[in-house]
Amino acid sequence: MEFYPKREIPVCDVCQEPANQTCGGCKLVYYCSKAHQKIGWREGHKFNCRAFKVQYSDSFGRHMVATRDIKQGEIILKEKPAVIGPKISCTPQCLTCGKKLSPMQVGNTLDFYKCSLCNWPMCDSVCEQSEVHSEQECKIMTKRKYKCDIKYERPDKLEAAYCVIAPLRVMLLKETNPKQFENVMNLETHLEDRINTPLYLVLKANLVTFIVQVLELPFTEETILKVASIFDTNSFDVRSHDGCKRLRAIYVTASMMNHNCRPNTRHIYLGDDHILALIATVPIAKGEMITATYTNSLWGTLDRRRHLRTMKCFDCECKRCADPTEFGTYLGNIFCSLCNSPYKVDTTTRGAMLVSTNPFDESAPWKCEKCSHIIQGRQMVWGNNALKDELNKLNKTGPTHLEEFLDKYKETLHPTNHLVVQAKMGLMQIYGNYKGYTLAEMSDLLIKRKIDLCHELLEVADKIEPGWSRFRGTILLELQSALVVQTKREYEAGILTKAGAQDQLMQSMDLLQEAVNILRQEPHMKDTLQIKVKELTTLLDSTSESTVDL
Repeated sequence: MEFYPKREIPVCDVCQEPANQTCGGCKLVYYCSKAHQKIGWREGHKFNCRAFKVQYSDSFGRHMVATRDIKQGEIILKEKPAVIGPKISCTPQCLTCGKKLSPMQVGNTLDFYKCSLCNWPMCDSVCEQSEVHSEQECKIMTKRKYKCDIKYERPDKLEAAYCVIAPLRVMLLKETNPKQFENVMNLETHLEDRINTPLYLVLKANLVTFIVQVLELPFTEETILKVASIFDTNSFDVRSHDGCKRLRAIYVTASMMNHNCRPNTRHIYLGDDHILALIATVPIAKGEMITATYTNSLWGTLDRRRHLRTMKCFDCECKRCADPTEFGTYLGNIFCSLCNSPYKVDTTTRGAMLVSTNPFDESAPWKCEKCSHIIQGRQMVWGNNALKDELNKLNKTGPTHLEEFLDKYKETLHPTNHLVVQAKMGLMQIYGNYKGYTLAEMSDLLIKRKIDLCHELLEVADKIEPGWSRFRGTILLELQSALVVQTKREYEAGILTKAGAQDQLMQSMDLLQEAVNILRQEPHMKDTLQIKVKELTTLLDSTSESTVDL
């Protein structure tokens, strides 16, 4: 006779009686009735109802794992920042709302509005008197008779004095919110990797002096630098879509996510409170790690790994970094100069690429995939940096210089090299949106150019940021707009029949529907999406098939 383990009967989280109703959010807790589900929610489950858990392993440290299947587009987490503040060095900004400040006329000179007590630049008296600023940092600075000496000099002048604000706000939590202070201080620091760097030698002189000697707060040098390092290791770059705000914030729970150069989530910021909303870009299976990217997905492996080593103090060894072709995109690669020489008679090796012999070591040599040609790693690093610098310096107010860059290096850089991709992204946004290059102004040839660029970029997006990434959503929105204009022109020129035009417009509607699915949660995109849906629906004569859900 065989014996089987007795199956455990789920019990209600409230009354401990047998239950068969699960929480719809986390699928982990059971209830015997809707009434008890409401009680359980009020009594604390709403703070623990999550589709993930944080766990620890020797390989990954603390990381986030799905506790149930998560759907594509689902919001996994919403979290307020534990602390938010200016970057270490920035142009003057308001300490309350974070907006970049513009000077006003003060007597015969230009200067900023200043807090009447501590003299820090602010928006106005409303921001000056807000709780964020006045209740803690302003009070302690005023008590110690500290006056900020920032003055307007020129629009682009960076002020290093802002390096004290975010760490100060963490330290003030020790009195105002001890639990949150403990949560922040328990995050990874990597202080031992940073302590002797030039930046931290400066922070020892400036930040530590300000906290200990100027404000006379009871913190040791080690604790102060630990707070600074916690920010550098864990903070998120919070930017407004219009560029008027650029802050850094710590989200304690979101900080538990591990990095991956091919992540399965993206995040957005909601409202003036800068609530982080974490969105699944692909379906995530139960037990799968939930990941984010700490770097720019459009960079090649050399740049991504150097950024992560310098800024986050770890060496990424994800599947993308391990693949010298980056999933076949060749994002960091160049053509072999021997196999692709215009003087070579044998053309069978055309298209051969140089790939790293060890992507985890930037000094490793790069070898041709088809011949024995090798160049040293330092030569690749130098060449990559030189071309990156050249691209960054281009005039991007129009397409001319970007097109010239692509033409100049078409025999050197792979068509989806990261520098080529960045140039094509710039062109995609210029064509159809910039003055002199709006969709109505562009020639048929330029409309086709924009469409081709979008298709090329979509192929890259599918490989390095699969699913509902912002990268894909942006491309789809640009593509469908260009396709609609192309369809209208071809119909008016008699190239397309009405039925053919209707079919192509429906294909554009499908693209727009996917773009809406991806971007609908971005707060600043709502009006744009509604306008595009309305315009395309009108073109389709309001047929039932054209409905797009917003």
